[in-house]
Amino acid sequence: MSCLAVTAQAQDFSDDARFEIRLSAFNPEANIRLAGTGVATDGEQTEDLAASGGIDSDGRWRPRGEFAFNMTPRQSLRLNYYDYRRNQSWNFDGDWIDPGNIFDEVEIPGEPVEIPAVDIDGRLSFELASLNYEFAVVDTPRFQWGLGAGVTHAVLEARGTGTSTGTGEIDPQWESFRWKKDGTSPNLHTRVSWAPTERLRVEAQAQYLDTRWGDFVDERGHFERGGLIVEYLVTERLGIHVGYDWFRLKLSDDYRGSFEAPAESVGNVDVTGKLTGQFKVHGPMAGVTFRF
Repeated sequence: MSCLAVTAQAQDFSDDARFEIRLSAFNPEANIRLAGTGVATDGEQTEDLAASGGIDSDGRWRPRGEFAFNMTPRQSLRLNYYDYRRNQSWNFDGDWIDPGNIFDEVEIPGEPVEIPAVDIDGRLSFELASLNYEFAVVDTPRFQWGLGAGVTHAVLEARGTGTSTGTGEIDPQWESFRWKKDGTSPNLHTRVSWAPTERLRVEAQAQYLDTRWGDFVDERGHFERGGLIVEYLVTERLGIHVGYDWFRLKLSDDYRGSFEAPAESVGNVDVTGKLTGQFKVHGPMAGVTFRF
């Protein structure tokens, strides 16, 4: 979300605002979704495979910053920063898995396998900073529509420790892990602002990038961000605002593998498919605006 730059003479509150700063409290929730699809074949028979799962994290208040430099009535530079961090615990109570069938009418021999209970304590963090140049394609006393481009830098990190209770065949285990991705990518930007009155501002903003444009991750995917804000100018230099922000990272990757099935009638099995993941952060925000 960026600051307004409406330049009409009738709007006295915006005439002298060369710099604008928004300081907000952001209360985001995070959702992670993973899914996999595939096809297993022995050359004669095929079987479709599918699995999915997800992790949800409750919202916690986090700082959010925004800065706008209005270079001319139609041109501006806009900087946004987000910081999401959340400690979370996940628990799996254990289960039994039966090998069952790989292909219809072909039973794979073997006894059911006990999967131990697992407890994981960890932290999920996400930092996002974007800098965009914007040009106002439409600029009227009440309405402005800007288009632009810029760069986005993102850091996504997950770390934690996991323990399992063990089973009659597997000893208890303890492991720590850390996964981190960070990089920079070009992005596209657009912003629409409307001033129904001299003191009231309504603004919507969106960014988009394709992961192939930069070096953030190796997988195919895209990043989307959108937000809506309503701002009231208490004085010429001070305002208050509320809004809602949302961004999502979607990734996908193909996989291929093979294994020797226990059943002699099946033989070697080739598996191909696609893995997809989605990381979404969304929530309300509120704060103050400084203009000078």
